[in-house]
Amino acid sequence: MAPENTLPGFQAAISEGADGVELDVRRTADQALVCLHDAGLGRTTNGRGPVREHTLAEIRRLDAGGSFGRNGHRGVPGAPGVGGVRVPTLPEALDALPASALVDVEVKCRGEGPDGPARVADLLAATLAGRPDRDRILVSSFSRKLVAAAVPTLEGISVGLVTSALVPLGRALRGAELCGSSVLAAQAPAYFGPKARLTAARAVDAGFQLLAWTVDDPETARRLADLGVRVIVSDRPGQLRRALDSAR
Repeated sequence: MAPENTLPGFQAAISEGADGVELDVRRTADQALVCLHDAGLGRTTNGRGPVREHTLAEIRRLDAGGSFGRNGHRGVPGAPGVGGVRVPTLPEALDALPASALVDVEVKCRGEGPDGPARVADLLAATLAGRPDRDRILVSSFSRKLVAAAVPTLEGISVGLVTSALVPLGRALRGAELCGSSVLAAQAPAYFGPKARLTAARAVDAGFQLLAWTVDDPETARRLADLGVRVIVSDRPGQLRRALDSAR
């Protein structure tokens, strides 16, 4: 519908019926958090080189929408988001979304060196300090070290561990428990592996919020809900919501 990790993309998701958005953040050379998935600028902007080697001012000058049509996606006629779209900062993204919208902030920068995760956690805390909407924010990462550093640093904000289908759900839950996180964001097929139903039930009983990514099929969404999954990440939220609503 619109370029990824941009304000038009977030707004399109909400308009389609999503309850919130998942976005990715990386660190600029001058320690700003910007909404970009890749370590490099080339795929989604007209820039080149690593994000971490560019300042926020340099990234603000880039176009994050011009490559949208060339990367295998098509916007609908009249939809915003193709050409002239800027890379938003994390605060700009939060400010642009409805106050009721859940925002899953997946942190792609994990920090270099033994104290790197702690520095990233401190940057997140400073960026989000004083926000009145902390209860609708989820910070997540594939990095166990970053999650462990973020849990005590981000008071009032949920922190989750992200895992792929290559990690059995039981092992993923143990990792999340060791990190002290309250959310487990597992790739959808992990919920259908051996003993996954028992693991999901144990996680729910322990107070974990379960999230699954990425689900576009309504029947899969229903099966996940039956397992106790309460948050589903989808590339097609409007279609998924309409299918689920029509089946009620």
